[in-house]
Amino acid sequence: MKLNNAHCAITVMHFFGTMCWTALLVFTVAVSLTLSQAESDSSSRFVKDIDGYMSVCQRLGWEPKKGCFQQERLIAFHAALKHILRNLPVKTTLKFDDVLLNKGNAYDPTTGVFTAPEDGVYSFEWTFLSIQKSSVYLEIVVDGVRKAITCINQQGSLYISSSGHLLYELKEGNKVWIRTSHVTAGYLHGNKYTFFSGQKLKSF
Repeated sequence: MKLNNAHCAITVMHFFGTMCWTALLVFTVAVSLTLSQAESDSSSRFVKDIDGYMSVCQRLGWEPKKGCFQQERLIAFHAALKHILRNLPVKTTLKFDDVLLNKGNAYDPTTGVFTAPEDGVYSFEWTFLSIQKSSVYLEIVVDGVRKAITCINQQGSLYISSSGHLLYELKEGNKVWIRTSHVTAGYLHGNKYTFFSGQKLKSF
């Protein structure tokens, strides 16, 4: 009789234990589904909020061509002279034929001309190296109009370099290049001593 009672007690405990584990499993699944639904709702609200912000930005005229959150295109180049150039006539365009960087493919080494692929503010730098008793005037032009000039005139050092910098707002299609000016350019050193570079500044 005592054995039967013990057996009944064990059976009852097993039954309630199974019920507890089942209830716990159902509770866990329910919580998971609830959290998943909440996360889904949160994601949906986030997407709707972003769409709303983009719409407001576009209505205000901020970055209307690209949208508010689209990554900007990288436009940058750096090119140097491969070889020495001598006795260049006035208004000779320099063709920097050793291209080290040309993101956006806006610089053409066959012509020496940079063509702005889009509107924006651009930064340009150039440096040249010359020798003793040589005179060199270099100017940077936008669509044929001079914007800045650098020079070395009958200098006394064995070698000397000069550099220039231009910040300028360009429209799509504007062309920029470096050319000789004033007098015949006596000597320009190659092998990366004379170079031209530029980039579009980021919009904020």
